This record gives sequence, structure tokens and C-alpha cells, in this order.
Amino acid sequence: MKRAHAIARAVAAAMIASTLLAGLANASGDKEKGKAAEGAEENSTRSMDAPYLAVPVVRDGQLANYLFVSLRIEIQNGVDLWRTREQAHFLRDALVRASHSTDLADPTNNNALNEARALEVYRAAAIQALGERAVGRISIVAVYSSQGSGI
Repeated sequence: MKRAHAIARAVAAAMIASTLLAGLANASGDKEKGKAAEGAEENSTRSMDAPYLAVPVVRDGQLANYLFVSLRIEIQNGVDLWRTREQAHFLRDALVRASHSTDLADPTNNNALNEARALEVYRAAAIQALGERAVGRISIVAVYSSQGSGI
């Protein structure tokens, strides 16, 4: 029961922190907006977010931890953003499947994500769901551990 409460607290903390990070990202985007040329679209407005992807950390065949990963996928210019966003449920499915079918944890730290590997795997999943032409830059917005270590 203590473990279930710890996981629930970690998820709640991840949600709160992710919301705060999104607010900070929007605030910094507002500062830059004034500097952007008229008519230019901000990258943040041409993106899709995938918050709280659960990434199991398995060691010696045993579940050791969960990492909660939040991603931002930028959609390339020239691609219909609204049609792409209509595919969000397929994107989420592909990202969840990728999170569970590939070891994305740092091999030496149960509380850390192997970011290079994760970006590679998530890019492939996003391309599978949305098409190669649509997928731009993918970034990791936040990573949280169910054991309490946020990155």
C-alpha cells in the first residue's frame, strides 16, 4: 500500500511540475514572440505534446521503477497542423508502445532516462504515427521517477 501511495504522489508531482514547466515555456515563448517577424509561426504553436508517458525500468527481469516522460513533437512547416493533430491518438499509442517495448532507462541509474536512445525511439514512433514529412524536432520536456527523483 505504501508503494501505491508513493507512485500516486510521484504521478501527482510529475503532473504539477509538468504544468509549471509548460507555463515557463509559454512565458519564455511570449518574450520571444515580440522579437519574431510578423506572420511567422512560433514552433510551440506547431507542436504536439505527449505528457506522462510511463517508461518501465526493468532490471534482471523485475520491475524496478517507472519513469514518467513528457515530450514535445514539433510539426514541420508545410504540413497541415490540424490534420496532424487529428492523429494524436495514434501518436500517443505509438509512443506508449515504444515506451514499453524498448529499454529506455539509463543502464546504470534506475532514476534516469537514456535520453539519446529515448529520442531515437520516440522519433521512430512519431514517424510511424504521423509520417516522416510531419515530424520535426522532438524534445524531452521533463522526466520524473516514481522513486522521487525528478530530472
